[in-house]
Amino acid sequence: MADELRLVLLGGHRSGKSNVAHSFLNVKCESDQITTQCVKMEGNTHGRKIILVDTPGWWKCFQLCDTPERLKAELVRSTSICPPGPHVFLLVIEVDFAFSEKHWKAAEGHVQFISEDTWDHTIIVFTKLKHLGDKTIEQYVEREGENLNKLTQKCGNRYVGFDTDLDRDGSQAKELFRQIEKLVAENKGRFFKADARKLMDLEIKIKNVEERATARAQQVLEKKRKLEEIKSDAEAEHDVTPLNIVLLGWVLSGKTLSCSAILDADISFDKTVKFVRICGEVNGRQVTVVDTPSFWKFLPYQLNADSVNTEILKAMDSSPHAILLVIPADTSFSEEQMEIILENMRPFGEKVWRQTMVLFTWGGSLGNKPIEYHIESEGDALVGLVEMCGNRYHVFESMREDRTQVNQLLEKIEEILKESALLESDDEHQGKKKKSQERETLSEWLRVEDVKKLLNEEWERSDAVVKEMLKTMSPQRFVRSGKSLILPLNFSGEVINTESFINKLQLKDPLEREWNRREAAGMARNQYKLQCLDANAEMSSCADEEDIKMSLAKVHDWCQRLPSSDYGSVSSYEHDKTEQDRD
Repeated sequence: MADELRLVLLGGHRSGKSNVAHSFLNVKCESDQITTQCVKMEGNTHGRKIILVDTPGWWKCFQLCDTPERLKAELVRSTSICPPGPHVFLLVIEVDFAFSEKHWKAAEGHVQFISEDTWDHTIIVFTKLKHLGDKTIEQYVEREGENLNKLTQKCGNRYVGFDTDLDRDGSQAKELFRQIEKLVAENKGRFFKADARKLMDLEIKIKNVEERATARAQQVLEKKRKLEEIKSDAEAEHDVTPLNIVLLGWVLSGKTLSCSAILDADISFDKTVKFVRICGEVNGRQVTVVDTPSFWKFLPYQLNADSVNTEILKAMDSSPHAILLVIPADTSFSEEQMEIILENMRPFGEKVWRQTMVLFTWGGSLGNKPIEYHIESEGDALVGLVEMCGNRYHVFESMREDRTQVNQLLEKIEEILKESALLESDDEHQGKKKKSQERETLSEWLRVEDVKKLLNEEWERSDAVVKEMLKTMSPQRFVRSGKSLILPLNFSGEVINTESFINKLQLKDPLEREWNRREAAGMARNQYKLQCLDANAEMSSCADEEDIKMSLAKVHDWCQRLPSSDYGSVSSYEHDKTEQDRD
């Protein structure tokens, strides 16, 4: 058996991967930052040299197609930075949430993205075992259901429990080491060997992305330099003219948090159902930010609530100097999203793009990669959107009080004002795509009004479920309850008007993906609350009553600030905290 053991850690956000890595190597964790790129660590355990690679986590409710390209690239790259290849993959799964079909699909999709052969080298490591109570890990696996059963079977029924908080005597770490050695022996020392061509293609792709990212950043600097050289009569006025900014974006994109960051104000995070105009002073200048109701990420414009479209149009009547199109940087951006954004922007006319800038939120998920790398790695759709906005974009790395990122945003808005004054005409943008409609039977179509009503009812019902969970002050595993969204199938009428009807076959996948984002948000909030409660319980023996009250007040305030809806992306619960385990 080889003296050196090479391991790769895989798993979802907040699964406890980094804790497992540092505890197994008996190395102190130097940072609580989220893992955004592969991290290689070395140590010695039971006389064996261990090389361990920690990888970025995926969103546990998301399909593979909704994971950013740069994260998928890191999963593949992980196998090449512990040459000649890992002996074992440790798939970390926490037990504090019910393991549903969407969790199974997410785990299967991301592991299999590396290679089908990955399963032959994989051991499941279950974390957060205190949530099992008196049950053993074997009882948990047996009773959890068919989705977890499918995952364990994929891994040859290899699994072990490892809770860094409970492993006081090191017995769990020893058992994990024993299981690793056992699997290596079963494979006769054979390690996972990645497809050399796949790795070469990935290396070339990363290099090309880096070159394009550098070129894009250079283009922005050159454009900035040219604008600075132009002296206009109105330039002196720009520094004192009140600014009017409108925010547009998906649900869970971070619009309201961005508004709060720009104005450095404590803004309510209740659901934005009407446009909200908020005024403030930034660097001695009057700035008005208009927050708007959100449109869907996966569902077409025609399924927006009528009030959403009406309120956005009202907001645009305010003659904004700049329109910030808020896009989370921690999820994928495909042609599907491009089409939906174009549909939602179309009522404002082609000239709207002259004043539009993409504002990326949750830039902390990029690690040390520049935002240009994310733009280029996502591909033609996101590149196309940025180009439609005249190569104007900005990134908020966090939603904390970072005035530098706000000052830079206002400087870029000034550039929009200069550029708008100089533009006499604008190039024609992407032409309208002609879509042909195939004749289909009446049973395949649904009334748009019926679907919109049900979408709103289900979203509100999900809010109520989450709020009830947050009232519970004892750690419990979360199992989604309540009815599923049931679409009406029968209606009268024979003429199919595509403005009034939508094909039900086109709804299944987008609906699932919208609600996966919604469920991920609720899960993250509940996890954070339980972690805070655990911390309160641990400190109760040494903290006085006033300290405990203050801590509980912080939890209550956080819950109030983050109910649900268009306040932030799913990852708002990850990137805006430093005191937590960021996996």
